[in-house]
Amino acid sequence: MRLHNLFHIDPSEPIFLAENSFSDQRDAPLTGNYLEQLENGGDGESIMARQERSAGRGGVLRLTEHGIPIAIAVYVHSQGIDHWLVLTNAISKDERFSERVSDLFGSGREGIETDASDLRSAVIEYYSIFLVNQWLCESCAREDMPYLDLGVFVSVRELIHNRLGEESPDDETDCEPEERSKRLSYLFREIGGRIELDLSGADVLEICCGDGSATAALRDLGCDPICIDYDKCDICDGLKSGQLREERSIVLDATELSSFFGREFDCVVGFMVGPIQPFNEDMWASILRESVKVVRTGGMLIFTFHTGEELGFAYKVLEGCGVSGETFENLPDTESPAGRGITGYDRWVYAGRWDGHSPPAL
Repeated sequence: MRLHNLFHIDPSEPIFLAENSFSDQRDAPLTGNYLEQLENGGDGESIMARQERSAGRGGVLRLTEHGIPIAIAVYVHSQGIDHWLVLTNAISKDERFSERVSDLFGSGREGIETDASDLRSAVIEYYSIFLVNQWLCESCAREDMPYLDLGVFVSVRELIHNRLGEESPDDETDCEPEERSKRLSYLFREIGGRIELDLSGADVLEICCGDGSATAALRDLGCDPICIDYDKCDICDGLKSGQLREERSIVLDATELSSFFGREFDCVVGFMVGPIQPFNEDMWASILRESVKVVRTGGMLIFTFHTGEELGFAYKVLEGCGVSGETFENLPDTESPAGRGITGYDRWVYAGRWDGHSPPAL
C-alpha cells in the first residue's frame, strides 16, 4: 500500500488513517481529536520517547513537503493491537496542522520529504482497498476495525440509476463495457471534430462514474482520470472488476467538488448525467456548477445525457457559469455491431470550454 511506501513502513505492519472516509478528510474531526489528545497527554517528545521504548522503534514518523509537515504516523496501541495511526491535512488543508505537529514533536526533527499529490493518491488508494475488503460499508464493516464509527449510509442507487419506474435505455447491450467503450471512442472522435480535444496526459475528472463501465474510453485517449461517485457499492463493484483503479477512485458527493479539488483539471467528464427531474434539478445544477469550479482556464466540460430535455437543462446551467458549449445528438451507427439497435445511452452530448470568466451565478 502506498501509505506504507511513503512512510517507509514494512508492508506487514498495520496502518490506519484516522478518518472513516475520504469525504471525512475535509473536516477531519477525528484527526483534530487525536491531535488534541496528544496535546493533552504531555510533551510531544516524551510521548514519542515512551512509544520508542514500548515499541522498540521510532514512535512518530512525519511526511513533509518543502520541509512543512503534511502527515504524521503515530505508533499506538488500541483495541489490543499495535499499529500506525496516520493523521494528515492533505485533504483538509488545515493551516494549523503543521504548527501543531511541530509543537508536539519538535520542529527540528527530520521528516520524509514527499509530494502532497503522492500523499493524496495514497489516501485515495487506502479507502479503495478498505472498501473492497468490506471495511467501509455499515452492512459489511468488521467489528474489530479500530477507527470506524460509521453513521447510517443511505444508498441512493434507486434514485440515481432508476428513472422513477421508467424502463432502462432501449438496449441493454449498450451497457456492456466493451461495446460502451467502442461507442464512446467514436463519440470522442466526433467531439474532436467539433471542438479541439486532446486528452493525452491530461488531468481528467470523471464525475458520477458508477462502476467505471465507461472509464476505459477515457483511458484509451491517453489519460488516467480520477473517478468519483456517491454510491459506495458502484465504486466497490468497479474496483473488484478492475474497471476502476484503487488510487484514482473516490466515494464522493459531486455537489462538493470544490471542497476537495482546486482548479486542477483540464477536463471534467460525466457520462449519462441524470436522471434530471423537477424534484432534483437543484442538485444537478449544483453538480454542474461545481464541475466548472474545478476546471482550469480553457478547460473542457463533456457530458452525455439520456434525453434532450436533460441536455437543454444542463446547457442553460453551464451557460450561466460562463461555459461556451456545443450540443448535438449522438445517433447510433446502425452499420456497426457496436451501434446497431442502440438508441438510449449517451444519445445527447454537451461539449464546452470555460474561458476563465465566470458570472456571479457561479
